[in-house]
Amino acid sequence: MEPEKEQKTEDAKKHLIHSYADDLSKALDTTDASVVQELLSEGRAREALLEEEKKSSHQRHWYRAGALVLIICTLASAVYTFFYYKNLTVPVKSTPSVGVFPSINEVVVAKDTDIRKVVESLKTNDSLEEGKPYLLTIVSDDKNLTLLTPSEMFSFFEAKVSEPLINSFEVLRMGGVNIDGENQTFIIGLTKDTDISSKELLIAEPSLLQFLYRPLGIDLSKHSTEIGKEFIGEYLYNLPVRVLRYEGNSEKKSLLFFYARILNNIVIFATSPKTLKTVYENILHQND
Repeated sequence: MEPEKEQKTEDAKKHLIHSYADDLSKALDTTDASVVQELLSEGRAREALLEEEKKSSHQRHWYRAGALVLIICTLASAVYTFFYYKNLTVPVKSTPSVGVFPSINEVVVAKDTDIRKVVESLKTNDSLEEGKPYLLTIVSDDKNLTLLTPSEMFSFFEAKVSEPLINSFEVLRMGGVNIDGENQTFIIGLTKDTDISSKELLIAEPSLLQFLYRPLGIDLSKHSTEIGKEFIGEYLYNLPVRVLRYEGNSEKKSLLFFYARILNNIVIFATSPKTLKTVYENILHQND
C-alpha cells in the first residue's frame, strides 16, 4: 500500500514542475491563431522600430562628431589666416616731422660743403618771402637724398655733442626766414621725450653756444666770453624760453640766442624773437 502512495506523490511533483516552453505551448493552444499572429507582428514592428532608432541615434552621433570636426577646422583656418596676413601686413607709421614748411630749392650735400658756406648762402638768398619760414634740405649724398640724422646734423655743425643729447632728438633740421628784409637762420628739432630732452638741454646749456654758433651765424670771436654763461628763463610771445644774454651797449643785456619748446616735442633755436613768432604761428596754422 505504501509504494502505491509514494508513486502518486512523485506523479504530483512532476505535474508541478514545468518550463517556459510548456507554458508558451499551452498558451498558444488555448489562444486564437489570429491573436497570436497579431502579437507576433506587433513584436516584429517594435523590434524594427527599436533597430531604426538605434541606427538613427548612431548616425546622429557621427553627424555631431563630423560637425564638431568641421567647426574646429574652420576656426583653425580662420586663426591661421588672421596671423598669416597680419605678418604680411606692414604697419603704417607716420614719418617723424617738425611740421610742414616750404623748402629752399637748393639741395645741400653735406659731404660737398661746410656749415659756413651754407649759412653764408642762406644769408644772401633773395628768394625767401618775408615772414615765411623755410627749411633747408641737407642730405648725406646726392644719390639717395636722405636727410641727415640728428647725429649727422650735429657733425655737420662741427659740434661735439654728447650722445644723450643727440639721442633725445628724433629729427633735426636747419631753416631760414626773412625778418624785416634780413635772412635769419634757425634750428628746429623733434624730440623723442619731453622730459628727457629738457633735462639734456639744461645739462648742455654751458656748451650750447659752442655747439650752435656756426649754424646760427653768431660771431664767436665777439662773444667767446659768453661761453659757459647761465641761461635765463623768460617769456617771448607768451612762450617760455631759455635765453643767453650778453653785455651790450644799452643798460639791458642784449639777447644773443635762445631756445624754446614750441609744442611738447618741438624745440627751436634762434637769435631773433620774431623768428620764434613766425615759426610758432606757422605750426599753429598747421594744427588748426
